[in-house]
Amino acid sequence: MDSQPTNGSAPATERRKGMALFGAKGPGLFDSGTMSFPEFDADDQADLAADGPRSAKLLNGNLDSVLFRGDGDDGYSLVRTWFAPHYVLPRHTHDADCLYYVAEGELTMGNRTVKAGEGFFVPAHAPYGYDAGPEGVVVLEFRMRTTFDMKVPGGQADRLRRMNAAAEDHGDEWAELQVAQKAAHAPD
Repeated sequence: MDSQPTNGSAPATERRKGMALFGAKGPGLFDSGTMSFPEFDADDQADLAADGPRSAKLLNGNLDSVLFRGDGDDGYSLVRTWFAPHYVLPRHTHDADCLYYVAEGELTMGNRTVKAGEGFFVPAHAPYGYDAGPEGVVVLEFRMRTTFDMKVPGGQADRLRRMNAAAEDHGDEWAELQVAQKAAHAPD
């Protein structure tokens, strides 16, 4: 490999004879600078603001770890993302192609269920979203970019409301599950 990994605080990354070894733990997408904070449509934000505050439990429903991040914009990156049972991921886009592999659990995209051992490809700027299955889901995200954005296009207010309702209904359970995920996959 030509690129030297810059995996932030992931202690298990090392270089040996051109190979890069990495472990199961790594910094988060935002902490590492790998993904920008989501940009939401202003009209959707105004609609949601009229509903009142968003659930504080939303953050309990997911956890991500940047397992590998090469040098330069076009280096490879590998992200492990966990979503709790029934988590609603809003329809969104990234400015980089991504190959997704479902490692554990399942997710639903429209009327299609994608199970462990299956995956999907999303080209840059193509909108997609999904719901985590009843046991949650772990997705591995492979990109040929080390940084990318996240934009939530307009027309998502109802889906974002569903996301909020799921957090209210399951957020306490999510918090317990997230503790286990952090123990196994968040940086030390």
